[in-house]
Amino acid sequence: MMQRYLTLLTLLAAMAAPAVAQQAARYTAPRTEDGQPDFQGVWGTDFLTPLERPANIDYLVATPDQARALVQTMRALIPSVVDPDVQLHDFQQLARVRGEYRTSLIVEPGDGRMPFTAAGLELATALSERNVRQFDGPEQRPLSERCLENHGLAPIRPLRVLIPRQIVQARDHLAIMSEEAAGLRVIHLGGSAPPDAVRSVEGYSVGRWEGDTLVVTTTHLRAEEPAREIIGGRQLVISRNTTITERFTRVSDRELLYRFTVEDPGLYTRPWTGEFSMTRQSGLIYEYACHEGNYSLANILRGGQAEAARRAELKRGNQ
Repeated sequence: MMQRYLTLLTLLAAMAAPAVAQQAARYTAPRTEDGQPDFQGVWGTDFLTPLERPANIDYLVATPDQARALVQTMRALIPSVVDPDVQLHDFQQLARVRGEYRTSLIVEPGDGRMPFTAAGLELATALSERNVRQFDGPEQRPLSERCLENHGLAPIRPLRVLIPRQIVQARDHLAIMSEEAAGLRVIHLGGSAPPDAVRSVEGYSVGRWEGDTLVVTTTHLRAEEPAREIIGGRQLVISRNTTITERFTRVSDRELLYRFTVEDPGLYTRPWTGEFSMTRQSGLIYEYACHEGNYSLANILRGGQAEAARRAELKRGNQ
């Protein structure tokens, strides 16, 4: 009888050990002087994982071998004529979330694709075609090329280059400063949104704390330019009715988990969600003077017009 009792105690202790270890490993974020979880510092992303899952991939979490193979494929598809920073930073890994390699930022729906309505898909397709063909004037180009929008606006979208983002917190506001065009974003911790007529490219972001997670809701978006630019794949589109909900959670000293959900019944058949982790950076951010000396936009227009003329000449030669 005693032997059975000892055996049972040993079994229960073995079953409880993983739970105890998990509790011991649970991370507690440091606090600001106001008692909020402290997100302050410079954070960045350094991976190739796209927003949408590649069409031939049916899994979200990749093994190390799968991750290496997918990275090789993605690197082979990078154009030879590209932003020099892409070559300088030379990313060679997929996104990792709590140690897992991810094949897409989108985690819901399960196929890793934006669930467009017919109207949403038509709009996204038209914007993609515009970006390839329309170079008659600056008004036809995406907002980021015109220094009016950055990838730190909701939802945050990584690029194939490292863009440092500095977070500064106060009791009533949290500011995110991205080292790119129109870099400043302010999140209001409490208060009420402005009247509906008061809208902007970045929208109005209100945050609240749910435990150690900062939940941010962004509304009041302008949509004359409906694209939230991404690199490669289909365009992420918004409207005046779009609501974006973000969740920031610090899960270690060096990892800030970011999760976002986009809702817009006119553009998407259901809300969809993406997530990735930002990594703590040791460096500083610097001024990004975009409007001043923005030679890129003029060169984009000239290059596009020259390419259109070349295609027209080839077409005449083939007639």
